[in-house]
Amino acid sequence: MGIKKRFLVSSYLMILCLLSCGKEKTEVVAPPQVVVGNEEQEIIKVDLPEYSLLKKSDISIKTSMDANAPLNKRFTYKYLVSKAVRREQLPPLLTKLIEDIVRNDKDIDDITVWLYSDKKYIDGSYDVAMATFAPSNGEVTKEIALSNDKTSYVANFQIADNFEEHLNNELEKVAISGLSFDLRKKIYSELAETETRAREKLDKIYPYTENFDTENFANKLDELTKKYEKVICIKYKIDNKMMEDIYAEGDKNEWYKYW
Repeated sequence: MGIKKRFLVSSYLMILCLLSCGKEKTEVVAPPQVVVGNEEQEIIKVDLPEYSLLKKSDISIKTSMDANAPLNKRFTYKYLVSKAVRREQLPPLLTKLIEDIVRNDKDIDDITVWLYSDKKYIDGSYDVAMATFAPSNGEVTKEIALSNDKTSYVANFQIADNFEEHLNNELEKVAISGLSFDLRKKIYSELAETETRAREKLDKIYPYTENFDTENFANKLDELTKKYEKVICIKYKIDNKMMEDIYAEGDKNEWYKYW
């Protein structure tokens, strides 16, 4: 979705491996600060948007061609997020998702997270943001896979530059009062033609002459236009307020340019 902006979040997303009673315990420590670009910035606490896991995929491979090489445990996660998500919510949300994943699976070695605004995009590239969590040099070595040492890990965030515009367009396409975006455009196109239809009919009834009554013609035009509008409202079961809203939405978005 347009040019992607990269955010490098330093290895504050660090895993502390503690030994207790002969068993390894993994604890995720939430970072007090993150690095955005080259600047260290404090994490701003914001309410997170609604989200849900759509798909989890295992793309694990061995760390080398050696038959006894340990497994590089890699997973991808695709999440659906609210269309009302804001840019400042994305770094905290991606951080939380990575922390939760590592907390629930201490053996995982490589994580990729995609955020989508709609299920219809799930088979393609993300339209909101993505994140990876892996060693800073990108290589999961045999030692890392065996020890689960994640002190060298960094989280890289990529957020679509134009995702706000994209989501605004998506929000405008949602159903309003039970009318889909495409149906509202169709109704608008019919409404916009009512005056033209009325004028064409009246031109035949009241041809222009030297004694042409302009005021009477205007009144007849308004009356017939409203009659045609009423027929459309009955056809689509909408009231006058919804009709005016559709007029306003169409004019604002210049739908007449796309006929």
